[in-house]
Amino acid sequence: MIGPFDQMNRDRISMLTSLALLSATMVIWADIFNFSKIVHLPGWAEHLPNPINAPAYMTLLCLVPAALVSTSVQRAALGVAASIFIAPLFAVAAYLLNPIHQNAYFFVNALFSYAWIVLFHCAVPSLLLLAIRASAHYIRAKQSGSE
Repeated sequence: MIGPFDQMNRDRISMLTSLALLSATMVIWADIFNFSKIVHLPGWAEHLPNPINAPAYMTLLCLVPAALVSTSVQRAALGVAASIFIAPLFAVAAYLLNPIHQNAYFFVNALFSYAWIVLFHCAVPSLLLLAIRASAHYIRAKQSGSE
């Protein structure tokens, strides 16, 4: 049986894992996550069903620990939300530290890129994973109630 402290540690570890994975991914490929009129996709993205959505696919994979390993649907939602609202800060910072992007529109570009990442690359994968988690919880509760 899992105690309350073990559950809290499991939730925290799953959220921190997703946050670390997503942050690292966004920093490594900051140029495809941040808004740009011209996107240079990595070579491996050509093997995906829809290469332009490579950031969304990577986000989906990075959020799996927070969404599926946590102890409850509520904890999963908190872990996913924390990951998708904190990780883009690292991508935006990596983007803005590049001297090419430092101009008079520095602050506006940072806000727009942050919103772009959260809404365009993170929203659908996070909702998909949370729907899967909630569905699994509902099915499990229904099966245990019928026994």
